[in-house]
Amino acid sequence: MDLYLSCGFLIRDARVIRYQEIAESLERGLAAGGGGARAVPSEHDLCERYGASRTTIRAALKQLQERGLIERRQGQGTFYRPRHIAKHLGSLVDFHTEARMAGRVPTTRVLSLRARPATADEAALFGPASAAGLVDLTRLRGLDDQPAVLQRSRLGLATLGETRAADLENASLYRYLAECRGVQVATVEETLEPWSVSAEEAGPLAIAPGTAVFRSQRVARDANGAVVEVSDNLIRGDIYRFTIHRDVTDAAPGATA
Repeated sequence: MDLYLSCGFLIRDARVIRYQEIAESLERGLAAGGGGARAVPSEHDLCERYGASRTTIRAALKQLQERGLIERRQGQGTFYRPRHIAKHLGSLVDFHTEARMAGRVPTTRVLSLRARPATADEAALFGPASAAGLVDLTRLRGLDDQPAVLQRSRLGLATLGETRAADLENASLYRYLAECRGVQVATVEETLEPWSVSAEEAGPLAIAPGTAVFRSQRVARDANGAVVEVSDNLIRGDIYRFTIHRDVTDAAPGATA
């Protein structure tokens, strides 16, 4: 009995080691292929490649999926999903540049661009730029064809002028303002908090209602302190991670962590 149990344990342990070895091999191979999302070979191909059973291959794929390294897309197959993008708080690197630095393929789609009168509070906040009204701009930012950030911005109509939605497709808003409108963003104040998305917000991001995301609220100003843009951004937490760098030499004397 003891011998049978011991052998049984060894067999089970060997199977565990095998699917873990395959999972590690797949992770190395997928990561070596670059940063973009791409299809994972079929279970049949993986069985032949590793000389393993379908059960073992599925166990390896399940491990990678649980770690967030692959995802199954309905009707498309299984895809490698690169690790999180590290976003540095306080950085003004634009979305497209940041994505390309991480080896990802960025997209920006304009969902709506509408002019309207400013409220009294908005007129006080934006000043002369809102005299003719405000513009509500909603954009969806994507990475490797996967929705990543839902951005809802408000700008003075005088700031955007005759800007069309097509002008902002796959483009940086701040770069467009600087190059085409002569408006240079100098400072950005950003507040970050956890947020649970509504059904309306979840749709564009392709996530379930109630999913936790990052909510970033930003106020961008020019060198004179005038408000250029106010934005409310919902950022998928399974794609982004935020980091902050602090120099301890700037801390007050005697300050401790």
